[in-house]
Amino acid sequence: MKRVTALILTAVMLCMLLTGCETVMPNAGHQLNRIVLSKSGKEGTVDETAPFPGDKFINPLSGQLVDHDVSYMRPVGFMNNNIYQAIPQHGISQAELVFEMNAEGNITRFITIYQDIASQGAIGSIRSARPYYLDWALAFDAVLVHAGGSETANNAINRRGVGHINALVHGEPTFYRDQARLNSGYAIEHTLFTTGPNIQYFMESNGMRYNHNEGYQCSLQFTTVVQTQWGIDAPEFTVYMNSSKRTQFRYDPESKMYLMTEYDRPMTDGNTGQQLAVKNALVFFTNYWREYSYDTTLLADMSGGYGKYACEGKMMDIIWSRTDDGLFLYKPDGLPLELAVGHSFICCADASSGSVVLSW
Repeated sequence: MKRVTALILTAVMLCMLLTGCETVMPNAGHQLNRIVLSKSGKEGTVDETAPFPGDKFINPLSGQLVDHDVSYMRPVGFMNNNIYQAIPQHGISQAELVFEMNAEGNITRFITIYQDIASQGAIGSIRSARPYYLDWALAFDAVLVHAGGSETANNAINRRGVGHINALVHGEPTFYRDQARLNSGYAIEHTLFTTGPNIQYFMESNGMRYNHNEGYQCSLQFTTVVQTQWGIDAPEFTVYMNSSKRTQFRYDPESKMYLMTEYDRPMTDGNTGQQLAVKNALVFFTNYWREYSYDTTLLADMSGGYGKYACEGKMMDIIWSRTDDGLFLYKPDGLPLELAVGHSFICCADASSGSVVLSW
């Protein structure tokens, strides 16, 4: 598989060299600060590299147009709880990328990744890290926010140079216990929260790198031409993350989004009370194994494999590859896959016990 992935990457790089990076549709792989739309002509002696009122920029994690340049900012990823006793998650609908992965005991946790952290409200509840969640923080040069972690994860954070903020070390005022949850009987481990401005202030106050290094480019590519148009019909489908945990998607033709359900109830954002809706739904079949024979703590291989991609009621096979330089998506013929403009939810299902079923 590694040899196949390497050949695919080589072919993709050659294609980029021959054709250049310009595409008709917005593409998050464009160089930083690329202004994609201007209401003011930028004529005469005006500095054409400076933004004007009305200019639009590309959000590199979603392909969406935004009013100010966010492409130079490091994203921030959060370890979020996802057991039934801890739902709903707060702020999840604002994350451009959500990765659901297995944890011990057939439960799952999320890493929710936000491009513009300063604009976010309450985020939580926050839990501990596992080593394979670090892979996605590194792939997008993101800061990881967590509340401790397994011994292997904590060692890997230091060894791999992951920028991180540990709530168990820094505590208040950056982090807080949600009083409404405490009052309503949530266990204390499901009440740890923060906010976007809190994280931004912490990063600035502690000298953390707030911007990408020079030359950084996000690996994701986006288009308004839906790539699944020749796929199979997938108006609703269920992803079995493992032998028991289900995550479900139902297509809404009016919004052209997938509405999400888990634990036999709509998956909602605790900040808004609204059901989570995503443009892109992906499944990465992933190898998991127990770290120790006497323990349920997991390890996982997030280097790549095969998967599924669903968008606008259709589904297709894909190939995925992850390195610390990014996430790379391909069609079955090896050509790059462009996601539809919008937010994405990625289920990293167990390759041995997980599955995708085209039904509710």
